[in-house]
Amino acid sequence: MGTHERIERERQEKRARILDAARELFLERGVEAVTLREVAQKIEYSTTAIYVQFADKAALVEAMVNEDFAKFASGLEAAAKVADPVERLGALQDAYIDFALKMPRHYQLLFLTPAQTPHSKLEATSPAGIEGYRVLRATVDECIRTDRFREGLTDADAVAQVIWGTVHGLVSLLIVQGHHAPFHWRTPAVLDRTLLDITMHGVLREPPKKPRRKR
Repeated sequence: MGTHERIERERQEKRARILDAARELFLERGVEAVTLREVAQKIEYSTTAIYVQFADKAALVEAMVNEDFAKFASGLEAAAKVADPVERLGALQDAYIDFALKMPRHYQLLFLTPAQTPHSKLEATSPAGIEGYRVLRATVDECIRTDRFREGLTDADAVAQVIWGTVHGLVSLLIVQGHHAPFHWRTPAVLDRTLLDITMHGVLREPPKKPRRKR
């Protein structure tokens, strides 16, 4: 490995450490309450080292949101290529749940951060975030246009938003409360399959007889 490649690798590693530390602090105390100095102290860097990577706190937050949404979008790519729109809905659900449970801190910052924070303003305009919703809405719209949904379900945005909200609610509960034994939580695979069955029976003209399984 040449000098240039080594320097770039070290820069990327340092950047990742900074973002991981900031993400953890943001979740503990809120985006607005955390300073760059505190991020630096957490990983024993100088504040100057932070500024070498990011011009200011807003730049750090923007980079974090864009990178996290890019990871989220990459998980949806394969699902978005499924030809049948009903099967695609199931694949999108699988991908969404996989991302949320494998990267809970990322998910919490993207989807569970109070709306008054600067982060949320950035989130609303994230191209990757908008693309994720666009894929879901387009899939729902295709189901409507091809008469796969039952009569009366004609508002693609309303249906897409309810489906999104339902999946979001499940993963949010698992992230926040999933470690509490008294709830007797079933495995993510069981909950994923059950949620899909309930959703499909609610929207399809003829619900599938055999639930699709991924896990």
